[in-house]
This record gives sequence, structure tokens and C-alpha cells, in this order.
Amino acid sequence: MQSVLRYLMMLQHVPRQPHKIDAKTLQQRLSEKGVEISVRTIQRNLNELSEVFPLTTDERSKPYGWSIAQGAPQLPFLNLAQHTRNGAVAKVKLKCAAKLSNLIANNPLHPDQKIDHNGSHFYLTVDMPISNDLVAWILSCGEHAEVLEPPALRDEIETHVERMHASYNGRN
Repeated sequence: MQSVLRYLMMLQHVPRQPHKIDAKTLQQRLSEKGVEISVRTIQRNLNELSEVFPLTTDERSKPYGWSIAQGAPQLPFLNLAQHTRNGAVAKVKLKCAAKLSNLIANNPLHPDQKIDHNGSHFYLTVDMPISNDLVAWILSCGEHAEVLEPPALRDEIETHVERMHASYNGRN
């Protein structure tokens, strides 16, 4: 499961063309979220992901830059209206650290999302179904995203965090 979440986190940081990201920068962003991985492993993972997802690499100069192809459709895991649990739409409100704004700008959580900036953070609000992909996306943001609404989603994220904390402290 850790590999899947790492892949998801990696893909969320790969911008759409013409922007690009190199493996070292990607390593730094993952490290900020507590994921320690070598640059070489990231390079291998990006090559593997490019076999399934519309990733391109700019090899004109080093370090090579990775992008999501400009004409590619929205990646399925980022269109979180799919893969819902029960189809019920809920108002989702997140408080996000400003450092997530580039990620959200390049890879919107949902086409109808609303962003309200407030200094060192911003609020993301959207009406959408609660899905396993949404939960994984929120968890991949680490401490940089806090669920404010709905309460059931906040409780679910808190339960995941408590289980993770227990695992890291040998109480599992």
C-alpha cells in the first residue's frame, strides 16, 4: 500500500506541460511529506508510471524534466467524482497550506472546486462524492491539508492518522 500511495503522491506533483519537474525536486517534495526515497528509485518509478499514465520527459538537458502530456485527459485518480462509495454528494471543505497551491493549480481536485486564499493557507471547497480516492488524496497531503467538512470525513481521516501513529510507535 505504501508504494501505491507514493506513486499517487508522485503523480500529484508532476505538472502538466509545459511545466516540468525533475526527480531531485520530486524527492524534496516527497521528503517534505515524510516519504524518504532515493532519486534513482523516483526515476525508476517515473519510468514505470509513464507506461500507464501520459507522462512525458524532456531529455534535452539534465536534469530531465517530467510532465503530464498537455493534451492528456484529467488523470482518473484526480477526478475524484469517480470511484465513490455510495454516490452521495457532500460539501467538502479543506484548509490547505499555501505550499499546496501549485499542486492544486496544476492538478485540480475537482473541476468545480472553489479556492479562497487567506495568507499562509487557503480553503478549498467543493460539492463532491466521498470516495476512497479522495481519502487517499487527503492523506497524501499529510499535515498540509485539514478536513473541516463534512464531520464524517474528518473523523475518517483522523482514524487513519491515529492508526498510522500507532504503527510508527509500535502499538500495532
